[in-house]
Amino acid sequence: MATLYQKLKLLEGLITGCTAKVGPFYATVDLTRRCNLKCLGCYVHSPYVDNPAPHDPSVFDLDYDLFRELCGDLRAMGTQTLVLCGDGEPFLHPRLFEMLAVAQGVGCEVKLYTNGTMLTESAVDALIGSGLHVLRVSLWASSRAEFERNYPGTNLDLFDRVVEGLKRLASRKAARNGKLPHLVLHEPIDVHNFAGIDSFVELAIETGCDGVSFSPLHSASGQLNCFALKPEDERAALRALRQCKQRLRALPLKDNIEETIARYKIGEAVCAVVPCYIAWLHARVKVDGTVQACNPCRFPLGNLRGQRFREIWNGAGFQEFRRKALTRQGLVELTQRCDCSYCCHISDSVRVHRLYKWLSPVFRPAEGRSPAAG
Repeated sequence: MATLYQKLKLLEGLITGCTAKVGPFYATVDLTRRCNLKCLGCYVHSPYVDNPAPHDPSVFDLDYDLFRELCGDLRAMGTQTLVLCGDGEPFLHPRLFEMLAVAQGVGCEVKLYTNGTMLTESAVDALIGSGLHVLRVSLWASSRAEFERNYPGTNLDLFDRVVEGLKRLASRKAARNGKLPHLVLHEPIDVHNFAGIDSFVELAIETGCDGVSFSPLHSASGQLNCFALKPEDERAALRALRQCKQRLRALPLKDNIEETIARYKIGEAVCAVVPCYIAWLHARVKVDGTVQACNPCRFPLGNLRGQRFREIWNGAGFQEFRRKALTRQGLVELTQRCDCSYCCHISDSVRVHRLYKWLSPVFRPAEGRSPAAG
């Protein structure tokens, strides 16, 4: 969680120009592009998606030394949270646990996102011993039937393997009276699983998870619209989420249901509702060292193979992105190359906007400001 000092420095940067006065509150790092699944709704590996990437397609794994250097810069800049994920499955990176040790060593809260298919006994023991704060397991199904629809052609035994891995981790933690890693079961909601939202919550409870989370399907610039919810399906999903929220109030399970409901309410035209502040808060590092403001905004703002992160953070790319994101015309230009539908960072932008909207009329001219900036 960001400190009061960091929040004040963030506002100072917003007020005075396009230079951040503080480092990113959190950073997301892709460890690998390799994956052992082809989820229908994956914006990278789905057979329905063709997304030319703004980075080197010949690089599949993030370089260990590059990662170590990045972590050093983030530590010096005061970054609070480091999310390790990938355009693939992080457990396929040959040096994953060495990287976890480096990330833990810089004092950040470390989160690891995985598809859960590789939670073997040795992996579970290593995770518990690593001091990892959060392990989020993404699963597009609450049953073998849903798994078959969202992972066509995949061995259905993999669903059981994920469930067994969750139970194994929860059991090993309990045996050691441990609390870490905090285990979260995550489901992106699509046409194949929205009817089983309550069953997904039940699965999280049965497997001993500490939390459950959801997200709307990311359409990959419309390429995955065939799996998106129709209006009546979305209404049914929202009803189910609200009912689950009522149930979870009596349980120690944490959830992000209110945030998920808000994302659905805001919908796809995110920038018409809330300005984008992500380039003041966050950076996404791809496997070849390319740095972006966030994953759907496919603007390369620098590359760690030629610059240090601390130089990129306030370099020309980030400053230009921030400048555009604060104006009406700039937002239009950004959204032509960014897929901002159901933005996963919307809650961050909302929190910043609650404060900045009162300051912007004083420090920035009304002409050209975002339509939502008032």
